[in-house]
Amino acid sequence: MLKFERLGVVLAPETAQVKTVAKFNAGMARDGDTVHMLFRYAEWREAYDPERQSPYAVDEMRYARLTPAGKLVYESKTALLKPSLPMDVSGCQDARIVPFEGAYYLFYTGWDKDTAPAGKDTARVGVARTTDFITAEKLGFVQHFAWDKDAYIFPERIHGKIAFVHRVEPKIQIDYFDTFAEMLDPASWAGYRERVDASTVLRAAYPWECGKVGGSVPPIKTEHGWLFIYHAVETFSPRPLDFMYRAGVALLDLDNPSRVIARLPYPVLEPEMDYELVGDVDRVVFPVGGYLHEGDLYISYGGADRVVALARTPLKELLEELRGYRV
Repeated sequence: MLKFERLGVVLAPETAQVKTVAKFNAGMARDGDTVHMLFRYAEWREAYDPERQSPYAVDEMRYARLTPAGKLVYESKTALLKPSLPMDVSGCQDARIVPFEGAYYLFYTGWDKDTAPAGKDTARVGVARTTDFITAEKLGFVQHFAWDKDAYIFPERIHGKIAFVHRVEPKIQIDYFDTFAEMLDPASWAGYRERVDASTVLRAAYPWECGKVGGSVPPIKTEHGWLFIYHAVETFSPRPLDFMYRAGVALLDLDNPSRVIARLPYPVLEPEMDYELVGDVDRVVFPVGGYLHEGDLYISYGGADRVVALARTPLKELLEELRGYRV
């Protein structure tokens, strides 16, 4: 069995007190000797109505910079993406970074908990764009019948189309569009409830995935296929928060990424360290960003919804392991 090597925590709140401030779930993209990172920064409310309010007084995405070897060199104290629209009034969360056609596209979760009628709040995929990580333009939201999260695109077009990965629980879908305008047009999603299964690419297949699966790291192109790192949730009982988040790996066909060609039957990363086992949400490793450096695959992940940690594995070894588990 292949397991990722932990490199430790790279971003953490200054205070050790739980449920005050958290820095977690960071997307990454490498550009030469610079690794761009967007991490989720959250401040908990002292008191809130869970039926009508988000637990966070602040919930935004901030910028950081790393070396390719994973050393933090800069951390911003201000937000690149913060609530400003009705669909993200309660938070801009868990952004993935995808370099695509001359810009960086940011795919984040917008939440409207604080303004929606009780029990009617929705999480939606928000899309933004930046070229400098100093300012970002919000382009709009994907809108259809259900909560949608854990989204991003492939870093290049597939047969001329933008390949959009997203998650309508409990499965992962890929849909294809000519333009971002088409992706963000509500008319494009008319009748999606009836065709969501046709878009599904990954379903739970093992006991450690029994709760749901979701996309994590934007796909990384290799000579053998698209490397697809996802998260999976194992639920232990109907009680709230009685679950565990782990990381899994699959390989998608280069020409038709809606086809899975290999998939590991076991997790490559699961909660074991204190910072993964205990935090604001216990027993969570949540991969978000990834890149290649000197033959190794590096990933960032949220530990227990409180810190940002890094892990790595030799790419060659991972691909060899995947070849033993072809679908």
